[in-house]
Amino acid sequence: MLRIFLTVSVLFWNQLAAQDAVAEGLGLCEKDDCLTPAVIIEDKNYLEVQFKERRRIETDVDAVDIKSALAIGLEKLFSYARCGNVAGTVIPLAASWGVVGYLKNGKIQQRFSVFVLIVPEVINPPEPTDPAVTLQTGPPVWFYGRVFDKKVDEQQTEELVIQFLKDLEQDNQPFNSTFFDITYLNTEGLMEIGFMKTGE
Repeated sequence: MLRIFLTVSVLFWNQLAAQDAVAEGLGLCEKDDCLTPAVIIEDKNYLEVQFKERRRIETDVDAVDIKSALAIGLEKLFSYARCGNVAGTVIPLAASWGVVGYLKNGKIQQRFSVFVLIVPEVINPPEPTDPAVTLQTGPPVWFYGRVFDKKVDEQQTEELVIQFLKDLEQDNQPFNSTFFDITYLNTEGLMEIGFMKTGE
């Protein structure tokens, strides 16, 4: 009985912490110019969110881990925003940035796509001068998401990704298990891990 009580208590407090993190993320996005979900459905210990069409700059990176991929990729993307484009102009970027990681047999591969969102007011962003940087427009899409608001190290981040993957599999949710998305909302550890929902 005590064991059941402790388990339920831990789940309850984890759910409260997740709700606080979601509220913090939405509040931050209202203040700064970052992408907010069009729809949020709270379910179990993760969310179902739908994002509208969004424009971003992206670059592919081969790296040993997520942290290294971000360091390499963000340097290229910020170069684009600081006049590294055919117009030779500054391109305003949104507050959030992130990485798409790829999975094979439940293991994170050393291949990533790093991205930064472009603010919606930029209707026709100029092409990058660096051929490794591309402009992308993502269609409206549904994700399963889990929000975290504490800094974690590289190993913990990878563990959180794999645990989320296992939780979705255990719940028999329809999702694409070949890649995941991590969006960072600030430098204090506020981030969302997502897997794309399929069958919509």
